[in-house]
Amino acid sequence: MAFREADLPGVGKKYSLTLEDGRILTLIIHNTGKRELYILDEEEEEPSCVFTLSEDEAKELGFLLAGTTYQPVAPEKMEMFMREMVMEWVKVGNGSSIVNKKIAESQIRKKTGASVVAIIRGDEMIVSPDPYEAVIKSGDTVVVVGTRNHIKKFLEFCGDCST
Repeated sequence: MAFREADLPGVGKKYSLTLEDGRILTLIIHNTGKRELYILDEEEEEPSCVFTLSEDEAKELGFLLAGTTYQPVAPEKMEMFMREMVMEWVKVGNGSSIVNKKIAESQIRKKTGASVVAIIRGDEMIVSPDPYEAVIKSGDTVVVVGTRNHIKKFLEFCGDCST
């Protein structure tokens, strides 16, 4: 991976990075704050791709590239999560033990190990419902997360519920 920097008198700075696949990524930062990104194939003189970014757009992209807003999970850990974690959409019936109760009042997590991460009511979705405020109603679909065993316990605890 080769990195080069060059002054562009009257324009700004040019940074070039040779990528693993041989292409060259070039960034030109203009004195005005405008940024231009070019991708050049090894043998080509003309860029195969060009992007122009404002100063604010470039900063946001920089934050994303630096991993300040999102850190990916290592593949080994992701495989473990996918084997262990289950998300299930459960339709709540009239005879369910959790109907007309707040999530905390039902003690869902304490009794089953499952966590309610959303409630779907008609066209509305309540994401990350407050367990002390959100009331589960008949006809709601609750999105629960846990292990397969947690989900099984939740369905048994819930009573009149279906997946």
